[in-house]
Amino acid sequence: MFSWFKSKKTLPAVEKPLYLEDFEDATDIYHYFTHLTGIHFEQKESITTPKLIRFAKGHGCISFGGLMDKLCVDASVREALINLLTVNETYFFREKGQLDFLVHHSKRVGKNLRILCAPGSTGEEAYSIAIVLAEGGFNLLAVEIVSIDINTEAISRASEGVYTARALHRLSQPLKDRYFVMEGNQYRIRDFIKRAVVFQSCNIFEAEFLELGSFDVLFSRNMLIYFDQPTVEKAVDQLTRLAKTEDSIFFFGHADLLITPAQLQDHFEDGIKFYTLKQ
Repeated sequence: MFSWFKSKKTLPAVEKPLYLEDFEDATDIYHYFTHLTGIHFEQKESITTPKLIRFAKGHGCISFGGLMDKLCVDASVREALINLLTVNETYFFREKGQLDFLVHHSKRVGKNLRILCAPGSTGEEAYSIAIVLAEGGFNLLAVEIVSIDINTEAISRASEGVYTARALHRLSQPLKDRYFVMEGNQYRIRDFIKRAVVFQSCNIFEAEFLELGSFDVLFSRNMLIYFDQPTVEKAVDQLTRLAKTEDSIFFFGHADLLITPAQLQDHFEDGIKFYTLKQ
């Protein structure tokens, strides 16, 4: 009858973790990334969020909130995230018709050329332009090609100028022999082509973009497809501000523009679509 007086057994205390992982909602990260780059991830969040979780843990964060805090104060983490999530899949002589038209157009212009690639990814596009101009008889000393990309790893690879056979699958063997040196099973771009291109890390929405100078020809292929319409309009406005003259021409990827921007006039010539500033 006195058993209730007996001391009860004390269960061992369960240690509560000081912090809990929280990777449920990445909305703020996506919004922040879009603000930085203009790139949207609608329809792709299911495959992108696991990458964000691994990225967060790899940078010592146990929540998306913690990652957000780190992104706001650490430029190196921002750069690493941009490098992770920006796409850099390309190859030499992509949309070759535009490159051939460039040679034809530039011969008519008959002057020194400044050409912009925005974005330039890992260098295949800019080097392709240099190759077709060299094949067309141009003196590359009279040509400057500026290739920019927001992805610093892509810029580093472009500056190195080393590619796999897959990247060169559209080039004939004579072109490979003229413009590349074999190194094992890879191809290194020859120095006289490399010297025609300047690579620079740059965000088209930042002030530094407008400091690049003016250009006769502007390529912006397969970038606008990642933007919503207001961001497309903003990007096109930035690009048009770098046109050297009203005769400067613009090339976009075939899926980049759903409608012709207000600042531009579209043209068709020899089966190729290009744009100039609207008069």
